[in-house]
Amino acid sequence: MAKINSKQAVNFVTQYSIYVITLVFMIICAFINDRFLTVDNIINILRQVSVYALLAFAESVCIISGNLDLAAASTLVFAGCLSIFVYVGTGSLILAVIVAILIGVVINLISGIIVAYFNIPPFVATLGMQMSVRGAVYLLTDGMTISETGENFKALGQGYVGPIPNPVIIMMVCAVIFWVILDKTRLGRNFYAVGGNREAARASGINLRKYTILAYLVAGAFTGLAGIVYCSRINAGTPAGAQGYEGQGIAAAVIGGIGFAGGTGNAWGAVIGAVVIGIINNILNLMGVNSYMQQVVNGLVIVLAVGLDTFTRSKRTSS
Repeated sequence: MAKINSKQAVNFVTQYSIYVITLVFMIICAFINDRFLTVDNIINILRQVSVYALLAFAESVCIISGNLDLAAASTLVFAGCLSIFVYVGTGSLILAVIVAILIGVVINLISGIIVAYFNIPPFVATLGMQMSVRGAVYLLTDGMTISETGENFKALGQGYVGPIPNPVIIMMVCAVIFWVILDKTRLGRNFYAVGGNREAARASGINLRKYTILAYLVAGAFTGLAGIVYCSRINAGTPAGAQGYEGQGIAAAVIGGIGFAGGTGNAWGAVIGAVVIGIINNILNLMGVNSYMQQVVNGLVIVLAVGLDTFTRSKRTSS
């Protein structure tokens, strides 16, 4: 029998532990509350986490490439609110989706240029963008909730194809697209290279500025799409909405195995991370835990996820 060394064991645990943990977690939740494993509840969890998952894809591509986007929730709301105006004005849901995605791309283009060309740390650059974009949302809406969304705007976020909610279908299609980008294209391989070792990537001829901006553009597309799905789900545009959603996206990414130091992780892990967050929120709701305590738990989950990532990375380095 081949002997498994400590490095192989750490790599195995890092790669597959989230799937085992999620399964065990679901079993425990099923014992805690007999409503947890019903088909309706599982579908509800997937529908609830769809926006988190889209943001997890956005944060994942940034983190993998060695960046970060703290403006994601503000961008989401701006894109979603503007998409409502487009839909009301044109009656075209397809055009509204395209505009939402383009808005996400344009806003993130600005973030990418600031990070790439002005050498401002991503944390600082996107924190500033978070405030600016949120202010722009209030200017766009005059600080008022947009309740007149048109007759069928809610179809994207509340509709079904058979028994499957539209947001779940969108989430899974985007997961496949994200997987193809990361695993099957040169673009994805270069994201990993830049995030894993910038100097080595530079020495191999990779344009760091170019791929920093491209990472933000890909993230912006997912964030813009998340914006219209979010607004369609609640059938309104709320300038103060989605507060803290960027934290949920980052948490889902890190829980799913996206290494916070960059250069590691995969698309399906981001989906699982979002599902884990959904399971936590769902079981707390079923147990009647109030929303304030849920915020405490979610905050602790983020800290534990980053701490676990740091621990496993240090073990992998020392092995």
